[in-house]
Amino acid sequence: MATLGPIIPGIPGVRSAVQATYRIVFRQVTLMGGLAQGRLIDGTKASDPDNTGDVDRLRAGLLMGKVTSGGLYANSIIGVTQGAYTSGGTTLTVTAAQAAEIVRRIGTSGSLKAIGPPTAAGTVATTSVTYSAVNTTTGVITVTSLGVDKIAGTFITDTDGSQAPVTFIPDGYPIPVSDAGGTRLTVQMPEVPVAGILDPSQIVNWPSDTSLQAWITTALNNVGQYVFSTNY
Repeated sequence: MATLGPIIPGIPGVRSAVQATYRIVFRQVTLMGGLAQGRLIDGTKASDPDNTGDVDRLRAGLLMGKVTSGGLYANSIIGVTQGAYTSGGTTLTVTAAQAAEIVRRIGTSGSLKAIGPPTAAGTVATTSVTYSAVNTTTGVITVTSLGVDKIAGTFITDTDGSQAPVTFIPDGYPIPVSDAGGTRLTVQMPEVPVAGILDPSQIVNWPSDTSLQAWITTALNNVGQYVFSTNY
């Protein structure tokens, strides 16, 4: 099970209160399944940018993918576009926190993926994005034209392999990926879900668009066996 945080050095005694939310993603305990021995999370890459104030604490339901180089795990979705994009445009907008995570994880320029359909409930496509600047105050990313339309709510991901979700952080308290001094670490993911009955509302960044919902469902079921409670 995930732990609240790293060991805090010092002598015993009462300290400032720390608050964390226990999240439940599995709808019922029957049919739950996980990989023996767990896997490792790359703390230098992984973050939960929407976990305000605690981006280095990965909440239950955060979608995780496998980084091609090294085989460690990181969050699949870095950002979600806040408005529709029209082919030929030179900007994408995410939240300020997501923009800051793009800069932290990849840099102020580089390559991303935009995963989403051109219209609501359309066919989801993965589009390469070249960006040259990121405004961490407004969330505006300066890009070269994508050559396609994208709906609001399109996923922004890395290009390192983690963009394909294969599992998620399981039920419990957030998993910390840094020590007490804020240094990012490789940490254990003791439980790696591969099967179960899920409450999709507890999946972090669960979209309202039905085609993106199907994309997540398909991605998880490509390597696991899941039933989504909203199907019944």
